[in-house]
Amino acid sequence: MPDDDDKPKRTKSWREIDKMRDKSGSSRRSDRESERFQSSTKYTQYKTNLDRLFSQGVASSALPEHLREKLGVEDDTAKDDERKKLYAIEDPKAFYAAMTDYLKSHELPSDPRILDRLLGHPDDEVIERALTRLEEMHKAGTLKVPPSLSQRLASVEIESGLPALRKRAAELRKAIR
Repeated sequence: MPDDDDKPKRTKSWREIDKMRDKSGSSRRSDRESERFQSSTKYTQYKTNLDRLFSQGVASSALPEHLREKLGVEDDTAKDDERKKLYAIEDPKAFYAAMTDYLKSHELPSDPRILDRLLGHPDDEVIERALTRLEEMHKAGTLKVPPSLSQRLASVEIESGLPALRKRAAELRKAIR
């Protein structure tokens, strides 16, 4: 029979062995996989759609019918389509003319991109209305600042003939920095 002295002695305790198992690469692998998933375009689209849904910026047509009924949301797809068509107009003069016609029958949209473009409108009254809406959205914390907004506000500061409008544009530009 073999002697107990012939058996190799264990140098590490079971506790130490378990700790080494916990430090294996599997957790690092799962971290990398979750980072890769979160940076994927599908995940980004999912998060963007959820943000739009919960910030009330999504069209009610995107909601299922049973949710629209429960929430009492009216169907605003026609208004949304008109707004999208307006935003798609690239020529500034055509955009300003279309927005003037749009504003005769509709209220000013809460789309920061359209409001940003309206700051270049030749009519100071339209600029003042757009600036007021932008200020309201900023105070409410719902303004998602378009990249060009700061530059357009600066141009309103320089080009506007109304000192009050220039001052308000400067204040909003400083507030969104």
